[in-house]
Amino acid sequence: MIIKKNISLKTFTTIRLGGIGKKILFPENLEDIHSITDILISPKTLILGKGSNIAFNDKGYNGNIISLKYFKKTDISIENKKYINLSANISCARLAKYCYKKKIPGFEFLHGIPGTLGGALIMNAGAFKQEIWDSVHSARFVDSHGALKVWPRERFKTSYRKIYRDKIALFLDLTLMINTKKKFNKDLLGKYSNLRTDTQPVKQWSSGCIFKNPSKDISASYLIDSSDILPRRIGGIYISNKHCNYFINDGTGTCKDLVKLIEHVQNVVKGKYNILLKKEICIF
Repeated sequence: MIIKKNISLKTFTTIRLGGIGKKILFPENLEDIHSITDILISPKTLILGKGSNIAFNDKGYNGNIISLKYFKKTDISIENKKYINLSANISCARLAKYCYKKKIPGFEFLHGIPGTLGGALIMNAGAFKQEIWDSVHSARFVDSHGALKVWPRERFKTSYRKIYRDKIALFLDLTLMINTKKKFNKDLLGKYSNLRTDTQPVKQWSSGCIFKNPSKDISASYLIDSSDILPRRIGGIYISNKHCNYFINDGTGTCKDLVKLIEHVQNVVKGKYNILLKKEICIF
């Protein structure tokens, strides 16, 4: 197992924010996972994927961090033309491309989601009116006592951008259902990809959407856009002109800047609409 101490956390997040991490553990196999069970199930331990929905405090993080960056991946495989088996540390984009090459429909929406499948499960990630848990058949995980469990989809309780995970410490792998009634559309992946490029700041330092949509009928971006928020920048963090629910780090930003801008936007929107925007980004 690889262990790194006193390392900058900026490079572990897509928004490039954070101080020094006391210790990051990189388990490489299941044996390594078993050897750090006590650390894994500790409430002070943070599980890190690709860092696409996370920012760290400028002072750093004193607890243990576990990253699956070097964890052995299980190759994506098809079972009976009905199921897809894969590791939770495989990226959403890789799965989307794999399904496209195999002409498997229903997973195109994952292409622009920058995290891993494990992170997508934790956040119930979604786009284009689809969510990852809509396609889950079962998942294997380490529970809060360190035991390995396999649950069918029905046992997991989920909601918008959330899974109730009091018994789940870490997802290891999952099985997805193939919608055999859905027709493959060779143009859909490109359509979604172009739409993201046209409407989202995909090549800038951001964490993805900062706020959750208050409801299916009201988007956070509409509330922000229509609130005429000024200023749109605090320090090195500013609201994207391309998509106002994305905050961009210009390279000089701090987590303190981010928190101030988040609170500023929340206050303005609350004052105009009496709606408190809830964060989608996790700040530690």
